[in-house]
Amino acid sequence: MSSLLVADGVLFSAGTVLDADALGIRDGRIVAVGSHRDVRDALGRVDDELDARGGLVTPGFVDAHLHLGGGAVDALRCDLAGANTLDEIDQRIRTFAVGTGAAWVVGGGWDPTLFPPSGPTAAHLDALVPDRPAFLLDADHHGGWANSAALAAAGIDRATPDPSDGRIERAADGTPSGALREGAMQLVSPHIPPHETADIARALLTVSRSALAAGITGWQEAALGEYAGYPDFSHAYLSLLRDGSLVGRATGAIWVPRNLTSDTIDAFVAACLERARANTAAGFPTRTAKLMLDGIVETRTAHLCHPYPDGSHGLSYFAPELVQQLVPALNAAGVAVHVHALGDAAVHDALDGFAAVPADHRARVRNHIAHLELIAPDDVPRFAELGVTANCQPYWACANALVRQVTLPLLGADRADDLYPFAALRDAGAALAMGSDWPVSTFDPWLGIHVAVTRRPPGEADAEPLGAAHALPLEAALDAYTRGSADLLGIGAGTLAPGAAADLAIADRDPFTGPAVDIHETRTNATVVAGEVLAL
Repeated sequence: MSSLLVADGVLFSAGTVLDADALGIRDGRIVAVGSHRDVRDALGRVDDELDARGGLVTPGFVDAHLHLGGGAVDALRCDLAGANTLDEIDQRIRTFAVGTGAAWVVGGGWDPTLFPPSGPTAAHLDALVPDRPAFLLDADHHGGWANSAALAAAGIDRATPDPSDGRIERAADGTPSGALREGAMQLVSPHIPPHETADIARALLTVSRSALAAGITGWQEAALGEYAGYPDFSHAYLSLLRDGSLVGRATGAIWVPRNLTSDTIDAFVAACLERARANTAAGFPTRTAKLMLDGIVETRTAHLCHPYPDGSHGLSYFAPELVQQLVPALNAAGVAVHVHALGDAAVHDALDGFAAVPADHRARVRNHIAHLELIAPDDVPRFAELGVTANCQPYWACANALVRQVTLPLLGADRADDLYPFAALRDAGAALAMGSDWPVSTFDPWLGIHVAVTRRPPGEADAEPLGAAHALPLEAALDAYTRGSADLLGIGAGTLAPGAAADLAIADRDPFTGPAVDIHETRTNATVVAGEVLAL
């Protein structure tokens, strides 16, 4: 029986700072919380001691929506994340292309604000990669950039119609320009040569260790299925679980294919159940389905109640009638539904789908809607009424460059105060969970919490808050990122209480004692999973 004493900490749990400075762990479980002396007495023999040095000790952070698998695959490709100029993007692409003998040059992470609203062009990419197909996703993974060889390989030309769930950007004469939105990316992605599972697993292990170092002890892989050139990451996860190298409490959501019809729902639900049984037996719970209902505002693919300046309302990937058939079928089988919805019309369709589920079926699962950029006021109280968790990505809730330059011009500046209404959801009784959507944005929980509390970009203390009325208290944001997400994913209590799993994140300071504008400076000093202090 191994034991660990964590001492000299400021302990936070279940929405409050505790009257305690130590906790004791035995065999992976918390057995005592209180004063240093009382906890030492309760433990008896102490095998190891961890000095928190006055830092905040919280339950481990749980990221309720991220794509570790996607980030792992990105690490094997041409990485454009963080490139701040077109010259830097060009140089990275040229360097990668010269250094690889791969049949395709694939990668992503380019900043859409560096290109015109219509996106980058094939001619631009042809100059960088003239000898083979190239396809690069944007930072949001909702748009792709193809060169002429990639367009030709996919058979995309002037006569190719837009798919129902996407858009091919075109020149004035109808010729594809090289930018592909949403489902249009699927015209290219099946032609991209796949990576070996072993390579993905090695990269996944590396990025998972980075997440653990940030204090993330559990997460949901938010899309297990083939989409936009990414494979199903289940195989890589199962490989790591078989050899015992994966640390942390991973769960997954099975991708709902866009070609689903009323006639194929029963077969899809049966397949979900079979995968859930097999994966859960292997230590990878996947009793959740991922239903993507719309795109993003910045490409005019988020589904809105009020139109964009061009008169369009965005894209709806599934008819409301199908949603109201699929969601009840999944819930009846004990499968939760994790919905991607940014626009208020998509959120409304999702809630209508949950409303179609009998109450006793809803009560057996943990349904949730992620992203929630816009919500119609009448729909806010429906979250609590229907037992639907608001799965928030807090890092986006500030007036960063993308919001200032693209989002607000498309929505109208008068809607700035409506974006990401976290406080309204909380005040209406909705359960909150939090996640990052990494690699779209950082998975560092403290940066997301900073924005949730200040509604300002980290490091911009004088910036105008985005919808200041929707800011959350620090304790509410912390609770959502720990207990809220842990409960949503069904991976434990997410608290510091006797009997709870000993998953902890220990910060380098107590952010409750400093100004809110400095929260982003907080760092995770140590991560504990099942009572083991990780050496990362």
